[in-house]
Amino acid sequence: MSFVDRTYPDVVRDILTTLTGGVAAEAHPADYDDGGALPDVHLQRRPVARVSQVSGLVAGDAGADPVPVVFGLDDYEVLPGEDADDGSVLRFLGTGRMPAPGTDIVVNYYPRTADPTPIRDVAVGSVARTLVEAVAREIATSYAQLNAAYEAAYLESATGSSLDRVVALLGFQRFRAGRPVGTVRFTRRPGAGGEVTIPAGTPVADAADTMRYETAETRTMLAGESTAEVAVRGATAATPVAEAGALTSVQRAIAGIDRVTNERPTTTAGADETDVELRARVRVALVSAAKGTLPALVNGLLALPSVRAVNIVERPDDVPGELAVAVSLQTPAAQIPAEVTDRIEELRPAGIRVRVEQAADLALAARVGLVFVGGSLPGAERERLRAAARDTLVALVGRAQVGQRLRTGALQAALVDGERIVDAQVHLTLLDPSAPDPAGDVQPAPGQAVRLAAQDITFDVDVFDAPATATTAALPVEVHAQVRPGGPDTDPQTLTSGVTARLTAYVAALTPGTTVTAQALLAALRNDAAYALDPLGLIVTFRAGDTFVQVAEGGETFTAAAGQTFTVTGVDVI
Repeated sequence: MSFVDRTYPDVVRDILTTLTGGVAAEAHPADYDDGGALPDVHLQRRPVARVSQVSGLVAGDAGADPVPVVFGLDDYEVLPGEDADDGSVLRFLGTGRMPAPGTDIVVNYYPRTADPTPIRDVAVGSVARTLVEAVAREIATSYAQLNAAYEAAYLESATGSSLDRVVALLGFQRFRAGRPVGTVRFTRRPGAGGEVTIPAGTPVADAADTMRYETAETRTMLAGESTAEVAVRGATAATPVAEAGALTSVQRAIAGIDRVTNERPTTTAGADETDVELRARVRVALVSAAKGTLPALVNGLLALPSVRAVNIVERPDDVPGELAVAVSLQTPAAQIPAEVTDRIEELRPAGIRVRVEQAADLALAARVGLVFVGGSLPGAERERLRAAARDTLVALVGRAQVGQRLRTGALQAALVDGERIVDAQVHLTLLDPSAPDPAGDVQPAPGQAVRLAAQDITFDVDVFDAPATATTAALPVEVHAQVRPGGPDTDPQTLTSGVTARLTAYVAALTPGTTVTAQALLAALRNDAAYALDPLGLIVTFRAGDTFVQVAEGGETFTAAAGQTFTVTGVDVI
């Protein structure tokens, strides 16, 4: 039997109806026929002298729960039944409110054949009405207490300490004040359409995974949205406060998400976690709590900080009752961690044997070609764009699931921002020299997980979509060097002449697209047999018209462009 909550006005009305000889709360199902019409309602205690109230439920907006209403004469009419004075038939007009299908139509009415009652004065303030209202108040209070106890048992309706007890069944506790909180911004991957759902509990960490946060709410990025800002909390009470831009890694793959960052630093929460935030966080855990299913195994394993990706194969050897679980760890280990095997034992279906193994790493290398907008770009800006492209590739490959096909088209689309980079080419190869060239997408085996390290990414010569033509006039570039002797025995004259000769030969050999760095200059200018050169005192200035670039240790780089001619204007010894 299901519990039905009743309010004080309902209790008073039904008691008064019964006390005065009427029929209270007679229910009739709202069963529509195949044509969508609602049949007439025939009251049971015919003939009927008067209908006092018709109530029920109407459909809510946008799939919400039905809403209780009291129907009026604009919604239904009373028709005669067996004779002209019998109002025992109710017909809904169809032009007003209609009962929701599958609900009950509740009618209070007075039969014509009811026994006389000695209670005739039920006006407010009368003795009978006062006694009825006193009893009804106690009954309504009991209903309210029963309803509160009923709702306290469910995640969606429990509040306060009752909610704490409900989530404790799943091993969760309310986050208390003092835990770091903040917001992160998720960005959609270019070319990814449709809605993208970011579930509560999604782990977000820094690049080295030294601090981990979790989303505190579920957020759906609509088809027309490119970013979504989501609240996060520290995964543990010991999680430190994160500086702006520190949280850049999503530790669980989400289709359609390109990157994440916190634009503002996180702060320490001054209040406990709210009921709404706690429900959102625990609701996701219910998927894993339903033990014995594949989604429970997958979500339960992905919730572990040490697990990066999971792949489960049913009946791996065509043997019923077996599962093969391949787990890719954040940091490869010699054996499967105990927390992984314990979680599998906790969530596996009863009577099912699970074979778990660490997913084999499929190490990749990537060669990237970028096409920049325009005809030129400062060397420092190009290096920044290359570094961003390298980070994007590492993050995308790191979020690939075990056995998931790695598509080069998706990687290339993620590198194009439409403003500075207008096109990109990504060629993936396997680090194993004996393995064949994939020549396109990479399809790992069911028990393999792809990995890509930043040092295994190389870049082709940069290309511009509007390069300088051969007829472009030569652009003179003045080169001036400032050097410092590497020791007291170094002769300044020898140092000046030696650096001038080597610098002249170096700039004369520069070709378009060559990037000049401090390390490259030091290697070209040093002559340990003739003089000592201090690396930290080397500054070379490239000046073209009103613009200049100073190349030094820890500073900018210079990239040679088509049509440039270089002239060494001097070398100063400091």
